[in-house]
Amino acid sequence: MEKPIVTFAGWGNYTIAFKSLLEGVGLEVIPPAKTNSKTIAEGAKMAPEMFCFPMKVTIGNYMPALRKGANTIFMTENVGGSCRQRYYGAIQEKVLKDNGWEINFVNLKVSPRQLYSKIKEISKASFWQMLRAIRFFFKKLILIERIEKMAQYYRPREVEKGTTDKLLFWFFLKLEELNKEKYFSGLKKEVLKRFSRIKIDKNKVLPKVALIGEIYTVTDSTINFEVEKKLGNEGMEVHREMELSYHLKKVIFPWKDWLIQRKINPYLKSTVGGHGRDAVYEMLHYVKKDFNGVVHLLPFGCMPEVTVRPILEKIHQESGIPFLSLSLDEQVAEAGINTRIEAFVDVVINHFKNKKT
Repeated sequence: MEKPIVTFAGWGNYTIAFKSLLEGVGLEVIPPAKTNSKTIAEGAKMAPEMFCFPMKVTIGNYMPALRKGANTIFMTENVGGSCRQRYYGAIQEKVLKDNGWEINFVNLKVSPRQLYSKIKEISKASFWQMLRAIRFFFKKLILIERIEKMAQYYRPREVEKGTTDKLLFWFFLKLEELNKEKYFSGLKKEVLKRFSRIKIDKNKVLPKVALIGEIYTVTDSTINFEVEKKLGNEGMEVHREMELSYHLKKVIFPWKDWLIQRKINPYLKSTVGGHGRDAVYEMLHYVKKDFNGVVHLLPFGCMPEVTVRPILEKIHQESGIPFLSLSLDEQVAEAGINTRIEAFVDVVINHFKNKKT
């Protein structure tokens, strides 16, 4: 059997943690290319026209790794629900084979047991090696999300503009290079120390804006044209609950969906797949917390998010909270996104000032 040289579907800063996990079990890894206009165009050209934008992006991100010699792709699928992501593995495998690539496609279901058995089968890693790799993965995952949250707080308050983003660039570069767990605590202490040195206006009271929607478009800044960063630079304190750890908790503790359903029953009485119910739940939560705006991010044509968008509009009309829904695909231009964000920021500021008076 040919030695597996693996790549996988990239996902924003989480790509660093997934690369660490696969390398930790002894696999040779060629990471996916970072998303850019070239990879998006290539993926969109190869993928079925009306399929999801994230699937097109991930196909495009595979290609540079395949040209460098990767012969195995790890793809995590959704085992149920109405989201088309449950078909990504099968569709991507067919697309690549139709384009002349004979790749070993490893479909990983969203089940801890199946995830473990599949990786073990390919890597031949021992139980203890797997355990160490998984522990290191979660350490990196938790720190990534913590640092991103700190940036959301610091960015709109920093005295010298751009300081937070320079620190983020340095941190994610160092985290990607870090391949031994014994050096992890040192990097963690260093990045927290550097954050504490950033000069900020602690007394600044800022408008609060939430990001909700489909998990990939919400958490991957290269897909959403850095909406989070742009809002922060406009003086908005950005919050988002939709993260990978949030999704993993729902997989591990399935009753969370039942609790969410109870909260949203007046607006939606059944599942719609994907993160549709989560979007409704989160918007209701942010209205209750007296936020000043909500941005809804979704791939163009995403059925769960398109289904709940009228509900989100209804909540917006009932509460008066400023609301912006952005559909993203390969046709969307950054200039158009910027124009809509600028107009939204003006509405948020007016809403914020009116509440203060």
